[in-house]
Amino acid sequence: MIYHEKSVGHIILGEATVNLAFEAQEISLASLIQQLGVMAENEKSDERVAQIADTRNWLKSFAEAASHDRAELNWLAETDQVPVFLNDYR
Repeated sequence: MIYHEKSVGHIILGEATVNLAFEAQEISLASLIQQLGVMAENEKSDERVAQIADTRNWLKSFAEAASHDRAELNWLAETDQVPVFLNDYR
């Protein structure tokens, strides 16, 4: 299953979000990834575990991209450089 092509992934992501909300936990990228891991551990259906894993991997791609962007911005700040997209805000 490719996450963005299946409504199942949206349902699983919504379920993880609701689980966090009912437990009064912060809903963030990291907590959703962790919650999906918990859901997969407690799941008995191999098909659903695969769907949860696909949804989790899709979310992880955002975490990796955000981490890369922050690292680049930190490097640019340390070298007194400004990314092109920030030049308009100086």
